[in-house]
Amino acid sequence: MTTSTVEAYLEIIYMMAAEGQPVIGARLADALRVSRPTVTATLRRMVRDGLVKLNEHKEIQMTAKGQAIAEHLQQRHRVVERWLTDVLEFDWAKSDAEAHKLEHAMSDEVFELLNKQLGYPATCPHGNPIPGNARAVGDGKALQLSAAREGERVTVVRISEYAENVSELLDYLGARGLVPGAQLSVTEIAPLNGPLTLKLGSKVLSMSREVANFVWVKRAG
Repeated sequence: MTTSTVEAYLEIIYMMAAEGQPVIGARLADALRVSRPTVTATLRRMVRDGLVKLNEHKEIQMTAKGQAIAEHLQQRHRVVERWLTDVLEFDWAKSDAEAHKLEHAMSDEVFELLNKQLGYPATCPHGNPIPGNARAVGDGKALQLSAAREGERVTVVRISEYAENVSELLDYLGARGLVPGAQLSVTEIAPLNGPLTLKLGSKVLSMSREVANFVWVKRAG
């Protein structure tokens, strides 16, 4: 039986690894808002329990056991998010935090019925694939908006949900229309790691590269 703390670690590790991001203790500490010694102690227990392992570069990798638990948790979380936003018309920025509460409260039977009722959705409201659902597919051609080139047209495909302040990030992006399916033009990239200037319809937006790291897009055509 895993604790809520371990489950939170597994979910963050899963999300980072799914995007090809190197998973190290410092990044976990930032995402979970805990100290590095706390992360080290928790990871030591997770290694002992056969949930994760560390490679020669001190990067954290999930074992098959840890992966299975993480996928189960993420399936429940993302289906609940879908229900909150699509059926209850819940705010997409608040759905992440609310789903964390509800995903543990329902039985497997209730979850399976909810998933079926929703038609086994392929993605959560933020565009992330739902593990275990038949139509869930990857997006191997996606890249971070921060990696787009000046003059390119791109389409938003998903938003990372492991930012330190996920609700604030989603609220910021949603208020500006930067949701999955939005089509953007990168009109200017400031030098010296400066912000990106984007055009969304008739709107001109400025975005820091830090925020752009959490927005995944595909190049047009």
